[in-house]
This record gives sequence, C-alpha cells and structure tokens, in this order.
Amino acid sequence: MRIKRDIGRLIAHGLASKLTFDQACMRAGLFNEVYLHGTINEIVVSNISTADFWVRPGYAHPQLQDVRGVGKKAGRPRELDFFITPTAGRTGRSLAMEVKWTPSKHCSWGNVVSDLYRLKLVAMSEPTTDCMFVLCGPRTGVTKLLEKVQAENQKRAIGRMYEPGLVLRSAGSMSGSGGIAPVDENGRFLGGDSARGRLPLGNNGRRRIPTGITFQLAGEATVGAKEWTAAAWRVS
Repeated sequence: MRIKRDIGRLIAHGLASKLTFDQACMRAGLFNEVYLHGTINEIVVSNISTADFWVRPGYAHPQLQDVRGVGKKAGRPRELDFFITPTAGRTGRSLAMEVKWTPSKHCSWGNVVSDLYRLKLVAMSEPTTDCMFVLCGPRTGVTKLLEKVQAENQKRAIGRMYEPGLVLRSAGSMSGSGGIAPVDENGRFLGGDSARGRLPLGNNGRRRIPTGITFQLAGEATVGAKEWTAAAWRVS
C-alpha cells in the first residue's frame, strides 16, 4: 500500500483554496497552525484508505527522543505534526510531516530549520518513511521566511555560493530542488546552539546531527486577493 505520490500538491492547493474560502466567509479569525492541521487531516484522510493507514497527529516518534538512560528531557517529548503509517498487518511506506504557519510567532527561521532536522533524522533511520515539510501563510510572509533561511545558510559560506534551500517555482526556481548542509566545511552548525540543543541525544551522549538535507518541491499554490500561499517539499 502507498500514499498518493501527489499528496503534497493536493495539500498545497487545498490549503490555499480553503484559506481563501474561509476568509470570504468571515472566518479569518480562526486561522492558525491548528486550523492548518485540521485541513491537512481532512485532505490526507480523503486520499487514503483508513483501513490501510493510520493518521497520527502530534506523534512522538521514537527516533526523535533521547536514548533511554543517556539524558532526561524535561517537558513534552519531541513530536512530528503528522505521522501516517500502515495499519497493523499492512505493509507500505510511511509519511512524516511537519507544518508551519508563517503568521505565528513560533514560525522563525530557526524553528523551520529544527523541523527540517527532525524530518531528516527520521529519514535517516527509516528508509521506508518519506518526509514532507509544509509552509503556509500570506505570500509575503512565505517568501520572506524562505529568503531568511537562505540568507542565514549563506552567511557561513566563504567565497562561494551555497545551493538554494527551500525554493518556489513561482519565485524563479526551474527545478524546485535545493538543499542545506547542517554543518559546513568549517564545522559551523546552521541554527547554532539553539537548534543543536533541540536534537536528541544518541548512545554516546552527544546530539544526533543530521547529514545533508535535500528538498524537492512537491506542490505550490497561491490563491485569492490575500495571496494565501501554501507549499510542500519532500525532504530527504
């Protein structure tokens, strides 16, 4: 069993359209990340067989937790926004997903990078799991955030240009592909100590550092006078 290959496109178009519709119905006051989660859940459940897949929101994935006995993490366990996995007795690929709403005060470039690190750690540990990052909000907010991530990544470069990170075709990318290296050739970590401190502890008592991350745009849509924009990237 497998999840539809174009689920990223369906999510991007569905989110941007739903935001425009609900704004026309005077429901803009409801917009936040929880609203996005509800809409994404509707889209996903409508495009899978619930007999074959479980949709788990707020899933504390084992690969994102500290190794037992190595460290004690205060507070809630590290969670994925969504983890879609075959039900008992079924086989197939899973899908891990992180979601960000740009108007939220929590949607900083550092938090976006941390989400990408979590997805990469899951991808590294589970070859049968696909990973996806979804970003949504007014177009100006989406483009400014992507530019900020790229600018912070580029700051580490000396005398050369790094490849683009998360890109949009509507912003000029022909391929929709990009990537970032969490650690550059001089040992500098993108996101600094703050992002590093959010990573899980491994068997050696050190933070588990993801390897290079690549992105492929899976879907992008901008709808309405407000220019609500949603985009989804496959992360590997």
